[in-house]
Amino acid sequence: MAVSTFIGATTAAAWPWMLVPVVAIWGFFTGLSACLGPAPNIAVLQWSIALLIAVGLPSGPREAAVRAGLVLAGGLLQAALVAASWALRPGATERMALATSYRALAGYATDLAAGRSDPPPPTAFPASTTLEDPNPLLPMAVRLVLLNLLEEAERIRASLAALADLAKDDGTAVANQLRPLMADAASALNLVVAVLSAERAQRPALVRALSHAVDKLTVAGGAPWRWAGEALLGQLRAVARIVAIVDSRANRADQASAAIAPPIDHGLGGIRAAISTLRANAGATGEAGRHALRLAAIATLSEVMVQTTGLYQGRWVTLTIFLVLKPDYASTMFRGVQRAAGTVMGAGIGVVAGLAHIGQAGWITVASLSVAAAYALFDVSYLLFSVFLTIFVVMLLDLLGMPAIATAEARLLDTAIGATLALTAYFIWPTWLGATAQEKFARLLEAHGEYTAALLRELARPGGVGATQLRLFQVTARRARSETEAATARLSDEPSHPPLTPGLARLLIATVARLAHAELALHALALSRHRPANPVAASDATDERIDALGTALRTTLGGLAAAVANLQQPQPFAALRPIYSALAAQPALRDSPLLGIADRLVDTVNTLDAVLRERLPQPVQSADSRNRLL
Repeated sequence: MAVSTFIGATTAAAWPWMLVPVVAIWGFFTGLSACLGPAPNIAVLQWSIALLIAVGLPSGPREAAVRAGLVLAGGLLQAALVAASWALRPGATERMALATSYRALAGYATDLAAGRSDPPPPTAFPASTTLEDPNPLLPMAVRLVLLNLLEEAERIRASLAALADLAKDDGTAVANQLRPLMADAASALNLVVAVLSAERAQRPALVRALSHAVDKLTVAGGAPWRWAGEALLGQLRAVARIVAIVDSRANRADQASAAIAPPIDHGLGGIRAAISTLRANAGATGEAGRHALRLAAIATLSEVMVQTTGLYQGRWVTLTIFLVLKPDYASTMFRGVQRAAGTVMGAGIGVVAGLAHIGQAGWITVASLSVAAAYALFDVSYLLFSVFLTIFVVMLLDLLGMPAIATAEARLLDTAIGATLALTAYFIWPTWLGATAQEKFARLLEAHGEYTAALLRELARPGGVGATQLRLFQVTARRARSETEAATARLSDEPSHPPLTPGLARLLIATVARLAHAELALHALALSRHRPANPVAASDATDERIDALGTALRTTLGGLAAAVANLQQPQPFAALRPIYSALAAQPALRDSPLLGIADRLVDTVNTLDAVLRERLPQPVQSADSRNRLL
């Protein structure tokens, strides 16, 4: 914002027509930032707002630098306030609820280790209610991680219950075999409780202890309950990985101590990932790319019109376009109407306040309260945001010597022009939703299935896919993920339409984020020199096992995509754990980082299946199918 303030003020003073390309550039990046999610998009939008506000106060470099410095100081103050809010420990309640849930699991596993085989209590975990209405200060990334932990708790409870049934049905011998595994599982679950309950400084050591504990757990190859046990161990390993990223310090400690993959220089949550996401969406084929081009074009046109006509306070035309034009039809129309209505109301109130002769101190007070109310209500009501923002602008310009009535008139006219241009631009080049939310989720799962299979194919047969093609698969998956995240945000603003509720959408996004993390590690491994095969022990069998896993994952994700598209439970598919175990048994892969990554992939896909199987309705049988069954 400081840079935008400086550029806006100096350009307006020295080269007004240079604002045309500047507005075009700012417009493109503001539109493109929609692919990063609502919060980053709002942050980038402030750059354009700062630019256009500064245009109204043209000045030389020295004065502009002072203003930019004040803006920077204000930004640093806000950052300090945000950092201070961390002391409030948002997320502590959610962590404690999860700890209580995992403590119940540990108690159930302890009962099974003692020889009891009763089913688990049918009540919901305490964390279910807490995470349905979390602390609003809880960052979305942390909330998604906690949702993953809750879903894994549900899966672990189901696995423990399945093992209890086996012990009851198969007699004392099987029950005795299961007791050590149940005791180990209880110990691991108690460590999860300790991590979730501990102070931040204590978590890294506890995370390392948890990782070491679950890594040592094994299931005898000949046991009749082997695959149920393998599923449980896979879920415990997944919990150990997820719990490590709840806290950033624990995450760094886990990455430093776990030999899951070669070191990776970037992550999904960092700057490089944001740049990669922007690049993936920069073309006209994606929703964010089309919005960026549309916003840049109409903002440029409006600036040309303003410079040509010399429209009084014409920057509000362009500013209105930035605020009204959104990637989707509903938001654009909704904001256009509310922006116009709010401006009319705010201008009227501002004029009345300006004519009330409340004095300079009163104007400053009203302006300060108005801008505070505007941004406090930004996520609550865009109409109220527009009302208070207009009051602030009218009062501020009155303080600067511009008559309130003339300011209000200009504000009304320019807002009407800007809103009309924004709506016209959308209708000329619309981005109709076309694909429903479930279709976007289906494309997301299909894209990740193709990407994962291609990575494993390249790993088995280097050069068979190639870095360029892998990059295309990655870009496609990344674009699908950003569009699905945008669809999820819109679902939250609409009435719930079961079965694809906002809660299910967020849970799918959280689980796919785990899949993307595993793919990132696999991509780094596929393009590195750290091949999974030991040259001494390498064989065609190893390549076939890797290919088999890739094919199974792609087929399964394709089936899950079909389930989401049809909003019906997935069809049965081949169990992934035996395929993974066959891969892990290959001598060429001993001590290979591929095994840890493959374990993550298998557990994540199994989690997706469990999520959809639990929350989507069963397929409706046709009359022919019912007749055949009869």
